[in-house]
Order: sequence, then structure tokens, then C-alpha cells
Amino acid sequence: MSQRRTASFQTLLILLFILTAYRIVMLTQAATQIDLYADEAYYWGWAQHFDFGYYSKPPMVAWLIAIGTALCGNDGFVCIKIVSPFVYFFTTLNIYFLAKELFDERVAFYSALAFTTLPAVWLSSLIISTDVPFLFFWSLAMLFFVKAIKSDRWRDWIITGIAGGGGLLSKYTMIIFVVSAFAYLITSPTYRRHLKNPRLYTAMALAAAIYMPNLYWNYTHQFVSFKHVSHDNAHITGIHFHFGRMMEFLGSQFAVFGPILFGWLLALLPRYKTLKQENENFSLLWWFVVPMFALILSISLLSRAFANWSAPMYVAATLLVIGWLVVKERKCWLAAAIGVNVLMGILFYHYHAITHALGIELTRKTDPYKRVLGWKALGQKVSAVMKRYPDARLMSDDRKVMAELIYYVRPHPFDALKWNPHRTLHDQYEMDTHLEDAVGQNFIYVTSRGDISDVAQSFESVQLVDTIVIRIYKDYKMVYRVYYLKNFKGYRNES
Repeated sequence: MSQRRTASFQTLLILLFILTAYRIVMLTQAATQIDLYADEAYYWGWAQHFDFGYYSKPPMVAWLIAIGTALCGNDGFVCIKIVSPFVYFFTTLNIYFLAKELFDERVAFYSALAFTTLPAVWLSSLIISTDVPFLFFWSLAMLFFVKAIKSDRWRDWIITGIAGGGGLLSKYTMIIFVVSAFAYLITSPTYRRHLKNPRLYTAMALAAAIYMPNLYWNYTHQFVSFKHVSHDNAHITGIHFHFGRMMEFLGSQFAVFGPILFGWLLALLPRYKTLKQENENFSLLWWFVVPMFALILSISLLSRAFANWSAPMYVAATLLVIGWLVVKERKCWLAAAIGVNVLMGILFYHYHAITHALGIELTRKTDPYKRVLGWKALGQKVSAVMKRYPDARLMSDDRKVMAELIYYVRPHPFDALKWNPHRTLHDQYEMDTHLEDAVGQNFIYVTSRGDISDVAQSFESVQLVDTIVIRIYKDYKMVYRVYYLKNFKGYRNES
């Protein structure tokens, strides 16, 4: 290995260690300034009991939380999230070695640097979500898939299969990896021979075997996760075009991938023939971007799509754009793309400090952290009420409120129940808890509703014991009413 190559990888490692340490410091500071996001509290609840599946997601995110909190020794804010910056450290190394396998040391260095400074990665490094393990396994599967089609070694195919199985246990959209891989092999004269390679299908069988426990879990739970993905997430109920939502999704990609990088990606995607003529590896990357991008773009047109749903394409998209900029010696664009993303990440991390220093009063519309404020205060106030009524169990009618309260109320009310008179199945609480089993019991009911006459019919008596008002901004406050409900008689409102 040349001195230049050694220095390049060493430089990357130094930068990654510094950036990871910086993110951990910011995570510890955030613990005193913001609260857990509702989905994080929700996943933490899953992590309290080991399983091979949960209502809406495969189990990997819950397993990671369980590992992090076990190693920390507590369920604190930092411990729940702590695995994220470390996983992204290794995901970035996957990106580096993948780019090196496809191109050279220089492309590898800048691709890794670009990936770890994507706005989406700045944000995702401080939260615990399904994307954290998903991007790791996706990038690992891509790395060894590329190695496998070049070397045809059993080791590389086996690791590809293991990574694919881990990806499926992280997020169901890992299945798109198979679509991309086959699309590339079909269109590649060099590697088309692998379509008849039993090692490819052995790797797929291994991935399926690793995923099988979650499939069995779904089988024993009426395939609830698949129903959630098809109905609750995609929510496509007919052929209705929503061009505004599609444009909103496209706009969000400028924010999560970076304005310059995404602009270049949009410029390169229509140039498939040019890319393939320049370097066949560009066509491979193209095929690992387009199927996912086309799928999510179609969903956004027919229904709605969240910005992070396109996350898997960031792996290949980063290499595609950075590789093109490096090969074409577009040094100014390369520096600007990474520099802008670094600036966006730093501004996001220090947003409150910067606005405070500038004397800017934040509002509900100007604070990106608005959804992670006020929950700890709400939990403390509900805790005080629960202490006054030790005979009562916690109840709410909203998934996010329940998740936050189960985490922030002390002691944790793991026996909380959800008000669900219509027996719907829209979250883990509705799957696991049934109020019908609690006839005769008393409850502390926390709700944002003003009228609970339908609830009152099912109890012997209803008493408003507190109205909790938590002012977040001058134009927004959280208002929750707390009721003491005595002697549940069974659901009476069946309409």
C-alpha cells in the first residue's frame, strides 16, 4: 500500500473518530435540552421484551436499543440512542471500502466523507431509528455483493447473504436490494453469468433463513407488520395523483441528501448510457438508486412518502455523484457539496444556541425540534397525579402520548392500556393490550380531547383531576386533561 493511500485511510479514520466523538458530546448535551422523539420511546418500549417482531417493524431497532441500554446499565436518554453514532462509524467504513472496490482510494475517501456528512446522517446519528441498522446492512450487502460478483468466492457470497438477512430484520424495504441486484446483473454483459450461479441463490436462501423468524412471527400475528406497511404507511387506496405531495417529497430530498449532491443526482440519473460508457461501475450504482427512488416517488405521487423512506439509495447515490465529480475533476463542486452539508449539520446541531445568541425567538414553525419538547415535563406532572391515585392504571388514546408517558412517568407504567372502543389494530398497544380484560379497574386517563362523554359511558364515575398546560412557544402550548376514571364497566360505545 502506497504512502498516499495509507495517509488517506488514516486521515479518514481520524476524521471519523473526531466526528463520532463530536456527535456523542452533542448527544449528551441534547439530553438536557430535548426529549425522546415519540417513535424512539415507542421502540424503547419494544426493547423491554425480546421478540422476533413488533407491530410495524422488524426487530433490529429494538434489539439495538436493548444492547445499548444493557451496556450502559440504564434506560437514560443517551443510552437509548448511543448505538447510532457508532453504527454510522462502521457504515461509513462500508462506504469507503465499497467505493475503493469500485473505483480508487480518492473516490473512496471523498465518498466516505460525503456520506458521513449527509444532512440525513447528521440527524440520524443522534436518533435511534430503523434506518440506523438498515443503512449498515444495506451498505455491507452492497460491498460484499460487489466483491462476490468479481471474485465468486464463497466467503463473499455468504457475507452478502448474512448482510441481506440483517437488512430484512431491520426494514422490509431491504427486498428492493434484490431487485437492484438482479436488474444490474441482467443488464451487465460482464456479470450476467451470475444469473446461473448457484452461489448467488445460496446467498439469497441464507438471507431468507436469517429473516425467517420474523416471517414466522408475522404468521402468528396475522401478518400485522405487512398490513401496516401496505395500508398505514403507503396508504394507497386508489389511483389518485398528488403532484403537490410528490414535489414536497422531492424538495425534502434536497434537505436530507444535500442541495448540491441531490441536484447532481437528478442531473446524472437520466444519463444512464453516458454513465455506463464512462465506467460500468456507474451503471451498477445507477441500478442501486433508481428502483428505490422510483418506488418511493410513485408512492409520493399516489399517496404520501416521508423523506427518509428513500434512505437506502443514499449509499449508491453518494458513490455515484462523488465518483462522477472526482473522475471529472469537478473539485469546486465536490468541495461545495461536502462543505454545504457540513455547514447544514453544524447549524442543525447548534440551532438553539445560534438562535439564542442572535436573539431570535423561536415559534412552532421555526423550530425543527418542536416534536421533542415538553414530553418530560408532561411525564413529571402525570407522575405526580399517579402518586395520588395508586389504585389506577395509566390510559391514553394516542400512540405517541402513550409511548412518551410510559417512558417519562416514574415508575414506568408498563401496564398502561389504550382506549380502543372500536378494536382497531393500528399500533403495538392495540395489539398487546385489551381494556376488556380490565373490567372493574380504575384509570388515570390522559387525553388532549375536550369531550370524553363517550368514554364516561363506560365508567362508574369520571373526575377531572388536572389540566396540564406546557407552554413551548408563544404560539404553541401542549394541553392535556387528566381524568380519574373509576370502575371500568366494559366498552359501551360500540358505534
